[in-house]
Amino acid sequence: MSWPEEGPAASPMDLLSDQRPCCALCHLAQNLERCEIDREAILIWAPEFTQGALNALAHRIHRIAATHGKPVFWSPDPPPANSPEDLFAASSAYAALVERSVTAKQCLGTSSPRDLAEALSFISPSTYAHRHELLGGVRLLPLGRFFVDGRDVYPRLLAATGIPSNSSINSRAAARR
Repeated sequence: MSWPEEGPAASPMDLLSDQRPCCALCHLAQNLERCEIDREAILIWAPEFTQGALNALAHRIHRIAATHGKPVFWSPDPPPANSPEDLFAASSAYAALVERSVTAKQCLGTSSPRDLAEALSFISPSTYAHRHELLGGVRLLPLGRFFVDGRDVYPRLLAATGIPSNSSINSRAAARR
């Protein structure tokens, strides 16, 4: 897979054309063997979320960061106290999710997706068939990176899906009231 350098903007799905259509975050969860997976995601304990719901939440958090011109890759540093309310809330929520990697590490002995993929490759087919029961509430938290040919293309994927401005978000929210 590679990101086209020239020509018309490629669809985000062009990057994933060798798989069934899905978003980059779902692609991560379906491909733990990716070379850069440990830079793209971490394992967390979040049984109250489906993987799809967690991906949607992470995507929204990443979009909020990008809307405010902040890097989408998670940083442990909280935003300044005078940050916009949505950015502060998104950062706080993300930090709480990242903290759940500690519980995943206690349960599994690791928070590394690569380690989990390797362990799954060594279990018997009958045990593998029951992996959903064995892994319980373990989820993959995307960290705001998606590497293709060694380059992080996730910011471009976010831009291709349309990052709304604060004014368009506020006007849609006002219209629903």
